[in-house]
Amino acid sequence: MRRIFFYLLILVASIGVAYDILSTWRGVYLLKVNPSEGLFSKALQRAPLNPDPFYALGLFYQWDIRNMDQKKSIYYLTQAIERNPLEQAYWINLAKVHQHIGEKNAFEKDLENAILVYPTSYQGRWVIGNLFLQEGTLDKALPHFSYILKHYPEQSSLVYDVLSKVVDDPDFIFEKLVQEESGLVTQYLSYLYEMGDTEPARKVWKKKISMGYKTERSEALRHIEFLISQGEINEAHEIWKARVREEGLPVSEDSNVITNGSFEKEKVLGGGFDWKILTVPGAKISFDQSVTFDGKSSMKITFDGKENIDFYHLSQLVPLKPNTDYLLKAYVKTKAVTTKSGIKIEVYGMGPTFYGASESLIGDNDWKELSVAFRTPAQSHAGVVRMRREKTNKFDRLISGTVWLDDVQLTEVRH
Repeated sequence: MRRIFFYLLILVASIGVAYDILSTWRGVYLLKVNPSEGLFSKALQRAPLNPDPFYALGLFYQWDIRNMDQKKSIYYLTQAIERNPLEQAYWINLAKVHQHIGEKNAFEKDLENAILVYPTSYQGRWVIGNLFLQEGTLDKALPHFSYILKHYPEQSSLVYDVLSKVVDDPDFIFEKLVQEESGLVTQYLSYLYEMGDTEPARKVWKKKISMGYKTERSEALRHIEFLISQGEINEAHEIWKARVREEGLPVSEDSNVITNGSFEKEKVLGGGFDWKILTVPGAKISFDQSVTFDGKSSMKITFDGKENIDFYHLSQLVPLKPNTDYLLKAYVKTKAVTTKSGIKIEVYGMGPTFYGASESLIGDNDWKELSVAFRTPAQSHAGVVRMRREKTNKFDRLISGTVWLDDVQLTEVRH
């Protein structure tokens, strides 16, 4: 019961401090009795060896506006520490008082003791790091933030948020905190991706590669996808090709910018400039090794006749040059494709817009070449190639049948 009493006492002190601050601004007092030294004295008399009431009084004199007394705060916090020197919060709050009155040596000694009694505490490291930042001693703050990055990675974004406001220099953060471990570099890159910081992310990635750190496929894909999202298509494609070569996978011919156009592999890297396959009610997309135009496999699309599908769920992002003529070709086979809105292949621009589409196929067709000739506008860097069936308002609108796609090529037309 005594222990509960003292916890309640600390709670009362904390509420009292908060309420006193609020009431000062509002000019309204709802409590007739505010926490006072007399209230705490009763607790001291009950158990003079218990550090809790001493700690509560230390906080009371540290923060209560009407009774603020830093010397008394130091006295009571010191008394609490004498009774329990292993409580980190006592040392940290004593450091705050010494900081407030300008006793720098005592402040740093208190923080040193706080670390000695609980070196693995996230909260302690976080508060101490920020206290050193308040002092303007970044070099003394960094070891504590470094500890958090290594041992509490789930809190890393808080560290990067604070440091980016203090130093505003990604190179400094990289060199002082993350470069020594590949995992920390990956962690920092994740933060930069989330913040959308393109240039720092590009620089950190290049430094990681130059330092010889091994990158998993998933890491490379995330960087590629990030660059794509930021419009850095050409750089993303160069990293894509380098990764494909690194894994010993076949690279598309330079004349054909389509990846895996014959569908010989179900995926190359599984993202970036691979085929993107999305699920949609009423259609199933799969690889088929029984029906092919060239090679060992084709892509198969089966419509079940139950939906009026607006189909665009098989696509690929492609890098393109500006002011350039291109020819898109693909071989398509159909079987019993219903409705007057059939299947076609199309291309559209990302960024500066352009659009091109082939003829649309319905019914039964043996392998037939579909083609689209187009010219990219100025400043164009990318487009999307996709299979397309447009939704229709006709009475006969539920599409059924099977479509095969093979030997997709997108080449520059040289004059």
